[in-house]
Amino acid sequence: MKPGIKTIIAGGVTFLLGAFVVPLLFILPLIFGHQQEAQFKAPGSIEVAVKEPGRYYLWNDFRTIYNGKSYNRAETIPDGLEFQIRDAEGHLLELVSDASISMSSGSSAKKSIGYVEVEHPCKVTVQVSGGEETIFSFSQSGLVKMLGLVVGAIGLSMIVAIAGLALIVWGIVKVVRATRRGDPNAAPRGGPATRFGISGVTGRPPTAS
Repeated sequence: MKPGIKTIIAGGVTFLLGAFVVPLLFILPLIFGHQQEAQFKAPGSIEVAVKEPGRYYLWNDFRTIYNGKSYNRAETIPDGLEFQIRDAEGHLLELVSDASISMSSGSSAKKSIGYVEVEHPCKVTVQVSGGEETIFSFSQSGLVKMLGLVVGAIGLSMIVAIAGLALIVWGIVKVVRATRRGDPNAAPRGGPATRFGISGVTGRPPTAS
């Protein structure tokens, strides 16, 4: 194998990792995170294990599929609903009204209703009473996390892809250099005598007359 071929192959693999694999590693957590949201049908309730403190939103999943059934409701929640969100000790958490966030993914879409501040990991009970059959979910917003993952994916992907291109270029340079100077292990033409200007003269040296 010519010098530089391995470098070109390594550069190609590195470029593919940066262009496709790295972004995929960042996108998959967003996909699975969306699938793992705590969804429930109201009127009704759900118990959610909050693993880290932060701001958690109650969402109106107005377009979604729940337990195999498709739901397509209005973005605005129906009148007459009552929300209660309690921590593990039964303390009522304040639901701050906030309908400013809308999110969609494929055939699903949701809009925020409000949020509560959870100060420590615990089990939170979300209860919705009144109104017609509606699908809700309870989770963190994810917008800040999503933006961070997107920026990180783009930055790391570009660095790895550029490193791969640099390896490819360096490999091509090595191949060209090796081609120009030939194989250094090959024997010189004409043998050692030719290199010293001796043409193979035989017989006795000339004598003085």
